[in-house]
This record gives sequence, structure tokens and C-alpha cells, in this order.
Amino acid sequence: MFQKNGFTFIDIIVGTALLLIVFLGIFGAYQLGVKVVSQSKARITAIALANQKMEMVRNLSYQDVGTIGGIPAGQINETETIVRNNIEYAVKTTVVNIDDSLDGIAPADNQSSDYRRIKVKVSWAGRFGGEVALATDVAPKEAWSEAGGGIMSISVFDAEGAGVPQANIGVINSAVDPPINAWYLTDNNGNLALPGAPPSNENYRIAVSKIGHSADRTYGREEVANPLKPHISVYDGQLTEAYFSIDELGSFSIRTSGTKDQGYPAIPNVPFVLRGAKIIGMDAEGAAVYKYSDNFLTNSDGVLDIGDLEWDSYNFTVSKEITGFDLIGAESPLGATTTQPIDLLPNIFQEVRLILKAENTLLITVKDSISLQPIFGASIRLFNLSLGYDETHPSDENGRAFFIPLDSAAYSLEIEASGYQNYTGNVSVSGDSISTINLTALP
Repeated sequence: MFQKNGFTFIDIIVGTALLLIVFLGIFGAYQLGVKVVSQSKARITAIALANQKMEMVRNLSYQDVGTIGGIPAGQINETETIVRNNIEYAVKTTVVNIDDSLDGIAPADNQSSDYRRIKVKVSWAGRFGGEVALATDVAPKEAWSEAGGGIMSISVFDAEGAGVPQANIGVINSAVDPPINAWYLTDNNGNLALPGAPPSNENYRIAVSKIGHSADRTYGREEVANPLKPHISVYDGQLTEAYFSIDELGSFSIRTSGTKDQGYPAIPNVPFVLRGAKIIGMDAEGAAVYKYSDNFLTNSDGVLDIGDLEWDSYNFTVSKEITGFDLIGAESPLGATTTQPIDLLPNIFQEVRLILKAENTLLITVKDSISLQPIFGASIRLFNLSLGYDETHPSDENGRAFFIPLDSAAYSLEIEASGYQNYTGNVSVSGDSISTINLTALP
């Protein structure tokens, strides 16, 4: 008896087939992930475009709520093409008259147009195409209400266009008697109707929130000269509609570093500005007022986590006048070069590397003179007192310390590390300079 070594032809075929199945599964999962992310990013923009169109409709008089050349006729373009982030969106708005059966229908009802129904559909083509749609009803000023006053209708939806249930809605109006200061919850479809609201012109302050979600609200003209979402007006016998958008919060983990050729060395204590793309209106000079803009500073390791961020498209800015750095690129995910703005989706933790460059830099690597292994935690001082420069950095796990920005000049160098002889020397810096220092262990 003997046993053959190796694989038979059938074994090879079966093994190859199994590997093929595994790889096809991995590839399919990767394709699905790319599709989901791409569609989500496009959907966020589409929802914003649809919401902007609805806000425009809400600000029209009832007679003007119709499409140009349509029935009913009005001031709204039936079709538009809008380009955002290199994606072409088709915006189609439909307006039709509705004959409500509650008061009879034509011909028995001589008022056969009780209200108008508006539907905004935003679609995009391509490999990961899709569409979103929003709909609402608009009633004429003469709309009847048992409660008297007007009807305030509030809708809250998420980044996917779905209604947000049990969202908190704060309603404040100190201009009516008695004053209003109340909180409500949306229903399971993200809607809230408040009949009998006292008439008041741009005095209803609406704030929408939910635990773990972003917030949305109206703005007064004392805050923003021309708000996109001003405080709400309510008129006798008229339906007033308002739309708000919230979703789960996300976060960024920011790293500031040198270039890939330099090995992405960390650059500590870098100030930067983070600004979202969403605007809340225009100032008196017509400049955009952004919903989110804030200043930050990375820590001594060149890292900073920023949480509780609304889903949006974000831009990072580093002032060369303040830091001496040029922001030459951003990577998200790390290692994958991308362009700004960087999209942050709801409930996502996203790492971003900001790549900085200066005219003159110095990368120091400290090693053991015998083993040539990097020395971690060495104290590296670089100074030129005539230039007023004196910085000390610890070496990282790769034995490196990065000095940026520098002048083109000669610098003094002092290095101390536990268990090693101190080093003193000079180094000349011009452009992107690199220097390796080998330390001798103490006897």
C-alpha cells in the first residue's frame, strides 16, 4: 500500500471553484458597499434640492402655485437640470388641482378646486442612479377651519427623505396673546398639524430636534438678513407648511501630516477651519451664511476627533498666513486621495488625513547605531536663535520627528534618549530635507 502525494485534477478544479465563489462574494460585497455609499451621497443632495424647491413653493402666493404652461398655470418651472458635485439632477415639479369629496365633487360642487397638490421628484442617472420625491398640499387662503385662525403643518424627514417619527418640535410665539411656548411630537410619518394657530406674521419660531440627531430650525432676520427658513407666518383660514430635515449625527477623526513621500509624518498643533455646505440664508451683502463653521486645533500627535456633526459636505481650510502650511490634499479613507468637499453621511465615523506642505521641512530619524532600529521617545531639539526658532519634538515609533515650516538655513540639533549618548550637531535645511542620526548606546 502507498499514498499518493499532491492534488488530483479534480481537487484543483474544486479548489479553484471554491476560491472563485469566495472572491465573487467579496467583489459583490465591495460593489454593494460602493453603490450604497454613492447612492447615499447623491440622495443627500437630491433631498436638499427637493427641499429647496418646496421652500420656494411655500413662499409663493396660492395663485402662483402652478407650473409654467400647465394646469393650473403658475410661476414654477416644470423641469429643471441642476449639477451638483459633478452629478446632473433632473428636477420635475407637478402641480394638480384636487377636488375634495368631503364637500362634494364636480359638477355638484361649484368649487371643484379645493386645494393643489405639489410633487417634486429629483432623479439622477448613471451607474448608481436613483430618485427621491416629496409631496405636499397647498390650500387657498379661504380654506375653512373649525378651530379658526390658520393651520400650521410641519413635516420632518431624514437624509433619505423618510419621515422622522417622534421628533421634538418646539413652537414659540411671544407676539400673540396669550404667548405660545409649547413642545409637540411628530407622528409615525414625521408630520404634525396644528389647527387654530393664531394669525401672526413671521413670529412662529420653530425648532426641531431628537436625541442623537442633528437639529433644524427657523431663523429671525435679526440673526440672518435674508434667511432661507424665516420664522413662520400664519394667516386666517390658510394652511402654512414648513419642512425640516434631521438625521443621526456623524463624526470625523482628523489627522494632519506631511506628504506620502515623507511617510505621512504627523504635524502637531495645526489650526484649521471646518465648514459645512448647508446655508441658512444670506447676509445684508448677499454673502452666504453657513449653518456650520468652526475653528479647531489638532493635538500634539496631529490628531483630533470631532463628533456630533450633521450629515453634510464639509470643506477644510488651513491658513498659510497663520501656519505657514499649504493644504495640498485630503484623504478619506486614509490612503485614498479625494477632493473637497468631503461628504459625511449620517451615523458614520470617518477618518480624514489633511496633507500639508511647506517650502522647507526637515524629517529627522533617530536609530540605534548598532542594530539600526528606530529609537522611540527621543527628545529632538532643533533651533536657530538668530531666526527665533526653537522647537523640541519626541520621536515616534518609527524614530521620526518632523519639523515644519522652516526657513532655508543652518540649524543646531540636540538629541537625547534614555540609555544613549547625547548628540549635538548641525543640519542644513533647504526644501524637503531628510537626516538620519545614529545614537551610540551607553556602556
